[in-house]
Amino acid sequence: MPRIHALMAAIGVLGVLWASGSIAPVTMANVQHGSVNVAYAGSLEDVNNLEIGPAFEKATGDTYQGQGGGSFGVAHEIASHAILANVFESIGYAPIQVLEPKDTDWAFSFAASPLVVAYNPHSPFAGELNAIRQGKKPLKDLFLLMAQPNFHLGRTNPNTDPQGQAFAMMVQLAIHHYHLPPRLIGQILGPLDNPHEVYSEEGILTLLQSGGLDASSAFLSEAKERHLDYISLPPWLNFADPKDKPVYHQASLTLANHHTIHGEALTVDITTVGKPTPQAIQFIRFVLGPQGARLMRRAGYTVFRPQLNGQLAKVPASLRSFVR
Repeated sequence: MPRIHALMAAIGVLGVLWASGSIAPVTMANVQHGSVNVAYAGSLEDVNNLEIGPAFEKATGDTYQGQGGGSFGVAHEIASHAILANVFESIGYAPIQVLEPKDTDWAFSFAASPLVVAYNPHSPFAGELNAIRQGKKPLKDLFLLMAQPNFHLGRTNPNTDPQGQAFAMMVQLAIHHYHLPPRLIGQILGPLDNPHEVYSEEGILTLLQSGGLDASSAFLSEAKERHLDYISLPPWLNFADPKDKPVYHQASLTLANHHTIHGEALTVDITTVGKPTPQAIQFIRFVLGPQGARLMRRAGYTVFRPQLNGQLAKVPASLRSFVR
């Protein structure tokens, strides 16, 4: 009863304000639109929150809310209902499979961003890193440099983040390709979850920019968004080209859960979570449409025609047109 009285009192106050012209009457012009909660891989934070989210709100009138983290970590939080999401954007399809079959049965791969090695231009090693970037020194020198004990390297956690997995496997492939001593892998990476080297996907580049690291793993899109210095990697090392999957697959990691994984292209995958809401479908249509593609390309992503993972019959009918 006290809640009812309070509500009636509030309505009375609103009536007075309305009559006096202090607030606008509720009309179709100012009715609140729906909202979409998007959970995403941490590397998508800038493009989502600074580009796609605001553009989506402007185009649709719906409200965008985003939350990021390591793709596998976010997937497990969604599955356990620790976070609420209508849409999930991961790096790779594997994190989305954590939600199958209860929360989804499909995903679209639609973009990729090459793996790069970002570095601080004020690092004591900046001269050598610049020479490698400019091609004045061979790329293999990068791995000799990162193996030095006083080189401060950062990467994300392979147990929760696909970027961390790809970076560790990239080092494996490079050491093998350049015929460098296998012991350098351990000298560069240390233990898989090395506490002196592993940082959150959301914070690692901020630490790099502040001078806490000499270099770190990053996606090209992140490096461009933050105006970082970076060293590009060839397609067989950058984990962005699905055509190079046989090469990526040669590298493997055994994670903390004793599950062994092999390398694959790190595509950006998107799906709805739970019963698809109109706003979730609208958001995915926006991301896959011309404006979303333009924003993704501007942020440094390679955008391609959506590729379906999972069952077409499970895809909402209004999204099936994106698949031939």
